Amino acid sequence: MKRLRWPQKLAISTGVLLVLWGVAGFFVTGFSNFAGEAPTWVLGLRVNPLQNTIHVVFGAALALAAPRLRALDGIGLLVALLFLVLFGFGTARYDDQMVNFLNVNSGSNVLHLLTGFAALAAAQGAVWCRQCDRAAALKDA
Repeated sequence: MKRLRWPQKLAISTGVLLVLWGVAGFFVTGFSNFAGEAPTWVLGLRVNPLQNTIHVVFGAALALAAPRLRALDGIGLLVALLFLVLFGFGTARYDDQMVNFLNVNSGSNVLHLLTGFAALAAAQGAVWCRQCDRAAALKDA
């Protein structure tokens, strides 16, 4: 197996942390009140089963896509888009007109923002690594 590059390591670590966070959230929330507000917390961040499901599914997708650079650039971009949109929903929820269906607080918003940028960095790093590999192959030929 080839040595993992930095985008792959970033994707694996981010994905594993998301899965662990989601699983820990399920221990606190269970599956009740799936998309509602609840006083459930994991290390200072509010959680609900919907948010836990998103963390587990997309964290696993990011970690599983990491070994292949081509898969990582697509999945990483999808995960980045999702978490940046979640960040947007989280900040919009501070408007009293918005329903807090993700049960977020400011800490959760920071987690979603950092995850979005980490996934974006992994996706763009994967594209860059693939371009470098192609350039090296052309140079050697």
